[in-house]
Amino acid sequence: MKVLQITTHFNVGGITNYILTLSRALAGKDIQTVVFSSGGDMEAELSKSGIPHRKVGIKTKFELAPKVIAAGFKAAAIIKNENIDIIHAHTRVSQVAAAIASRFTGVPYVTTCHGYFKKRLRGILDTWGMKVIAISGAVRKHLEADLGVDAGRIALIYSGVDAAKFSHGYSQDEIISAKRSLGLKGGPVIGAIGRLSPVKGHEFLLRAMKDIIAAKPGAQCLIIGDGEERSRLESLAGSSGIDSSVKFVESCPDTHKYLSLMDVFIFPSIKEGLGIALLEALAAGRACVASRIGGIENIIEDGRNGLLVGVADPAAIAAAVKTLLGDEGLRKRMGAEGRALVAAKFTLDSMAVKIAELYRETVKR
Repeated sequence: MKVLQITTHFNVGGITNYILTLSRALAGKDIQTVVFSSGGDMEAELSKSGIPHRKVGIKTKFELAPKVIAAGFKAAAIIKNENIDIIHAHTRVSQVAAAIASRFTGVPYVTTCHGYFKKRLRGILDTWGMKVIAISGAVRKHLEADLGVDAGRIALIYSGVDAAKFSHGYSQDEIISAKRSLGLKGGPVIGAIGRLSPVKGHEFLLRAMKDIIAAKPGAQCLIIGDGEERSRLESLAGSSGIDSSVKFVESCPDTHKYLSLMDVFIFPSIKEGLGIALLEALAAGRACVASRIGGIENIIEDGRNGLLVGVADPAAIAAAVKTLLGDEGLRKRMGAEGRALVAAKFTLDSMAVKIAELYRETVKR
């Protein structure tokens, strides 16, 4: 079986990571992937994995832009020429292109809803495909209640990560060396990984850091990610007088090394469908503090495998971090519980098996 994965771009981010890891896992289940996007800084990862990439200009925020319509017809040509059996779309723009390609080829398409959306043209155009994958229970509820998708059309398939990869530890000497290379000192490291945009809530972590540093003078903050918020966040760190204790590092495809440096991982989103970065942190055995919202509540059981805090609440973030930094045993216990949860419920293989079955059922229909 061959599947055409359609997305808007292929830059570092949750959707790109989802497509890349899913495609690698599907290869072991006799499903070949072709990726269709406008490209990006993660294209090399596709090449390394032997995954064909068809680069077509589709990057836009308007679903009915001329380039989207043109992309739909280009996708149709690829589907016919390369004997594609099913289409899988991942953004509202790529859903429109998938709908056009499906209409002109007769090849069915499915979609994944990766988060929360406004209705916009969705109230007029139904481009969800034969099946829509919800990446969490919270997203499934959003699809039904807010977007009017029929429950029978929704498949709840939790996103997964390569648990075995993140279970590998680093030696103390390797950790010390990595810290030095980043300019980090010997104190505890509070870290976050994710796109630097307002919805990810990094601002509230930085506001919490002033209180954390006052209680733990050696504490440092490591933020991994790129985005439009970076300059504002750097300014905030400076105006708060903590810039010497905050380190910003560009996004990278392999976050394992950075997670190994963190004593506490923070996921302060103000809106979140599930959170791949959070799953990776749990798989790496990190003690986690996360917002009590959306799909995060499908992952973190407060007090067991992490601590949940109110949305946009720096004081609560600071209190949770101080609790964890003051109790090494608690950090280790929560890290172990988080790792066990990912291994039981959020593995990449489990996700791939369920999606492969969804593809086969859809093609049969």
